[in-house]
Order: sequence, then C-alpha cells, then structure tokens
Amino acid sequence: MNVKFAIAAMLIASGAVAAVAGEFYVSPEGTAGGDGSRARPWDLATALAQPPSVKPGDTIWLLGGTYKGGFESRLKGTAEAPITVRQAQGARATTDCVSDDPKKQAFLSVGGQHARFWGLEVLSSNPKRRTETTGSHPEEISRGGVNCQGSHISFINMSVHDCSNGFGFWSGGEGGEIYGCIIYNNG
Repeated sequence: MNVKFAIAAMLIASGAVAAVAGEFYVSPEGTAGGDGSRARPWDLATALAQPPSVKPGDTIWLLGGTYKGGFESRLKGTAEAPITVRQAQGARATTDCVSDDPKKQAFLSVGGQHARFWGLEVLSSNPKRRTETTGSHPEEISRGGVNCQGSHISFINMSVHDCSNGFGFWSGGEGGEIYGCIIYNNG
C-alpha cells in the first residue's frame, strides 16, 4: 500500500482533517427564502443573522450593488475560525445607511464575536448636511455609520464616509480592530 495513501486514510479515520469552510452569497435582490448559494442568494439581513448553515470559518460574499437601510450582525465565529463578510471578487458592495424615516438613524450594527468585515463601503446617501438644531444628534439629519458592540470584530480595508459617526466602538467591543480603512466626511 502507498505510504501517502495510508497516512491520508489514518488522518481521515482520526478526524484530523479540517472541514472545508462554507461559502455563502448575498445580493441586494436576495431574499430570506434563498439558500445562500450564488443562484439563490440571501438578503443582507438574513446573512448577518447567521442562518444555521453558517458556521465558524465560513465566508459570506456580498455580490455587487447597494444594500440600503440599517443592518444588525449577530455573527459568531471562534478565535480559530472567524466568520468573514467580504465583497465578492470584482464586485463593489456598498451599504447605504439611509432610513425611510428621517428621524431614525440606520446603522451597520455589529454584535456577535469573532467576525471580520473586509473591503466593504459604508456610507449615507442622505444629502442633508446642515441644521440649525443644536446638539450632537439633530433629528432632521440621520446618517448612520458603523457601531461595534461585539467582541473581537475586525474591520479591514473598508471605506466609511458621509455618515454621522464613522466607526463607533463601544465597551462591548473588546479585542476589536480597524485596519487599513479609509474614514472621511463623517460627523
């Protein structure tokens, strides 16, 4: 018997071979009823809610287009196998934190743990930039941004602009990182 074959057979029998990470797809036209395949992608809200098929180490690919509204991520990976959310190769995936209600801010709110958001653009297309209202959060200007309250969340090579706060890392955001991001025209 071939030695390489024998070693491979022993590794498989012992469970030492790592499982292949899953890949799932999201589209602006996707639905909650999709299965996360490229042919039947999910909507962004469904994918970020971590359907049962999404496991630590998996990648959620965002197909090109604009994802409008507020979104909440509850993805939970592990330290050894974080879940990755990335735009698909050659695609431009934009999250537009704009709300239908001008008095309600829409955010990309990230909870959960051990997840990476990579290469996404987050912006607000709300054109209103001036107000006569004093204070830090005038009601007639709602422009969202990224709020992180999850632990060990990474934001890598993202562009975050024209939002109210850019990135907000709160006390629950232990062990998080912002790396290689371009952040401008926020506030």
